[in-house]
Amino acid sequence: MRTKPLLFGAALLLSTLALTWHWSRPSTESTEPPATLEAPIPQAADSDEPDPIAANSEQQQLLNSPQARDLERRLAFQNQYRSFVQQAGQPEHAARQSEAERLSKRIDTLEAQGELALSEALLMQLGLIRATESDEATQKMKAQRLIERYQQISAEREARLAAQPDPNFERYKAEEKRIVEEVLALQSIPDGLSRDEYLRQRLQEARERSFQ
Repeated sequence: MRTKPLLFGAALLLSTLALTWHWSRPSTESTEPPATLEAPIPQAADSDEPDPIAANSEQQQLLNSPQARDLERRLAFQNQYRSFVQQAGQPEHAARQSEAERLSKRIDTLEAQGELALSEALLMQLGLIRATESDEATQKMKAQRLIERYQQISAEREARLAAQPDPNFERYKAEEKRIVEEVLALQSIPDGLSRDEYLRQRLQEARERSFQ
């Protein structure tokens, strides 16, 4: 489901705290997304005497639907992103930098389409910086520039939305602020996830609840 682009629910809260934990934590903490699950194959309804041919035909129709194709593309991108950040620390070369730029543009596209909140996109972009820059000072400099760009986008969208209040968006803002504060305060992260991936997961769930 696509929604209009979302900005920071907590305004600049996430951006002001992002650098605090993103580079104060051990460099070995993973920034990658968790293993991406394969898209489930829809099952035909149970019956006393199921028709395999009919079931396979129905499954194929579902798998060929626009929704299934969109899901497949999103899963493929998540796998590409995961593979890239797993290789953090490898020698820098032109091909790797080109791939980082491609992933960064794809993140921007997904955010513009409403498939990522601005806060989710920021976390992924920060992950790309960590995966491509070995020098910590350069990481921080690029991250600060990135955050300033996202702050500007957020401010511009806030101004446009001020004249047209959206109850769903207001609900999401409050939920996002609560989630950010909660996740940053955690001493341990569930399910073996990195802190930023767990935060992205929680923000995605909140976004889907607010705009479903």
